[in-house]
Amino acid sequence: MNRLLKLIRRIQGINSVQSEQNELKKMIRGIEIMQKEILNAHRFSDTIKDSEWLKIQSFSAGGAALDYGALYTMYRILDSIHPKNILEFGLGQSSRMIYQYANHYNDVQAITYEHDEEWICFFKELVKDKYPVNIYNTELQETIYNGHKTLSYKDNCKELLGKKYDFIFVDGPFGSEHYSRSQILHLIPSCLTESFCIMIDDVGRPGEQETITEIERILKDNNIEFYQRTYWSSKEHTLFCSKNLRFLTTDL
Repeated sequence: MNRLLKLIRRIQGINSVQSEQNELKKMIRGIEIMQKEILNAHRFSDTIKDSEWLKIQSFSAGGAALDYGALYTMYRILDSIHPKNILEFGLGQSSRMIYQYANHYNDVQAITYEHDEEWICFFKELVKDKYPVNIYNTELQETIYNGHKTLSYKDNCKELLGKKYDFIFVDGPFGSEHYSRSQILHLIPSCLTESFCIMIDDVGRPGEQETITEIERILKDNNIEFYQRTYWSSKEHTLFCSKNLRFLTTDL
């Protein structure tokens, strides 16, 4: 009996140590994430301070919104490759950047898909008299992709078929357990220009990971050469770029 009690206490002690080690690992990971986001915030601020087109430079990064790492990546995309036709899924902090960019250049067109009418009204009031926006209010719809239920915009945005975009940003609708934000899978590659960049936020989640894998498959099946990279700050985002824009997947 004494030996059994000693063994039990020993096991409990081992389990306690392992539990403490796991908690310590979580704390270290949290600190690393905070440090990364702070560095990205400074880098973003330094990069945009003399911007020719981004004049309103206050952003509410983090939480459900883009983090500073993603804002930095988006700014570098817009400022470096000068996309002329932009498609955005999900209205938010990214829209504040995209529409300042589109407002500055006469040859740029942008459209944003958003399901929440109240949020659209609030956003329009927020940016009123600052710059125009082009927001398409559409319903959300549960659909099936590869045998799994997923949430998409109504009819998988079939009205976009035949239109071409050189920059697509995917941050909506809400995440799904499988094939999250699957509308993009119905639009590529037909909606892509020869030179293109796709940016997808929240790719640390399983549903977005499935979508990422499926984008890879679709592009390969259509013999489209592409480059890909995932960046992280407080969250993760992934870029897909055509061959000529490979530099976007290097350290920006």
